[in-house]
Amino acid sequence: MPGGPVARGVKCLPQPAEPCPRGRALGRGRIFVVRGSGLKQVRRVIFEGRRGAGDDVTARVRRPRATRLVARVPRLARSGRVVLVDRYGGRSRMPRKLRVARAPKAPSVDIAPASRFFYGGRRRPSVTLTAAQSGTARVELLSEETGAVVRTWSVQSRLGQTSTISWDGAGPDGIQRLGAYRFRVAPGSSSARVSASSSGQSFLFADHLFPIRGRHNLGYSQTNNFGGARKHKGQDMFARCGTRLAAARGGRVQYAGYHRYAGYYAVIDGAETGVDYVYMHMRRPASVETGDRVFTGQKLGEVGETGRATGCHLHFEMWSAPGWYQGGSAFDPLPDLRRWDSYS
Repeated sequence: MPGGPVARGVKCLPQPAEPCPRGRALGRGRIFVVRGSGLKQVRRVIFEGRRGAGDDVTARVRRPRATRLVARVPRLARSGRVVLVDRYGGRSRMPRKLRVARAPKAPSVDIAPASRFFYGGRRRPSVTLTAAQSGTARVELLSEETGAVVRTWSVQSRLGQTSTISWDGAGPDGIQRLGAYRFRVAPGSSSARVSASSSGQSFLFADHLFPIRGRHNLGYSQTNNFGGARKHKGQDMFARCGTRLAAARGGRVQYAGYHRYAGYYAVIDGAETGVDYVYMHMRRPASVETGDRVFTGQKLGEVGETGRATGCHLHFEMWSAPGWYQGGSAFDPLPDLRRWDSYS
C-alpha cells in the first residue's frame, strides 16, 4: 500500500469574485489548496468541526496531484481539525486546527411577483401625496370587494410638501384577507392631491406566496400527499431541479442545515402565524442561516433531490404551534398550497 497523505500547508485560493478572508482563515464556500506529499490519491477532505461526528462535513477534491490538491470549503463547515481521506480509506489528520470564516452574506433576493404585494414582503403598497395647500389630509385604504375602509391615515403637510404612506397589510382585525385594495384621499380633504402615478389604482394583497417559482406539479399520486400508509408529514411537489424556491411566509429561520433524509433543508417560523414552514431536499445549502430574519418572497434555495429523495421535488411541511418537533403537529398543507397557487 502506498504511504498516506501528508499535508504541509493549507491556504485559501483567491478567485476573481471570491476574495479570501483576512488572516489565515478559510472561507465557507471558498476554494482552498493543500500542499504536501502523497496527495494524488486523496478523494475527500473532512471538516470535523467541534461537536463530534454530528457536525462533520465533507469537501470533494478536484484535480489532486502528488504535492497539491484543490477543494471548496463546504458552506456548513466549522473551525476545527481537518482530515484527508484517500481512495484506499487511509486517513491523515492535519497537524493544526483550521479556522473557517463565514462566507459574506449574499444579498437577499426577492422573487415574488412584482405586480402583487404579500404580508411580510420586502415591498409594501404605498401612495404618494403632494400638498396643494398647508393643512391636513385623510387617506383611506378601501377593500374593492366590500367597499369598507380598512385603514386611515392623517397627513399634516405644508404647501408643496410630498408625503408617502405605505401599508403593512394589517387592519383592525389583524392581517387582511386576500383581495384587491386601493388608496384614496377621503372626501373633504382638499388640502392634498394624490400623485397621478398612484391615483385610485387597485392592487392585489395576499398573506402567503406559493413557494415554487416556476412550472410545477402538486403531486403525481397519493403517496405524495400528507398522511397515508407511510405517515407522510408533508406534500411532495415536483419541479425541474434548479427551480427557485421562495419563503411562503416571512419570519425567523428556526433551522437551516443538512440531514441524511431531508437533504438540505430550512425551517421558518412564520411571522404572526404560529406555524412553522419546512422546505426539504433543496439542491444546495439554503441561502439563509439559522437565526436569520427573512421576508415573504425571499429566495431560500432551489428545488433538488438531496437526502432521501427520488426525483427533483420540494417536500413541504406545515406545523402548528409551538413548532416543528417542539411540541407542534404536522397538518395537511395541500389546501393552503392550492389556494396560494391559484393567485401567485
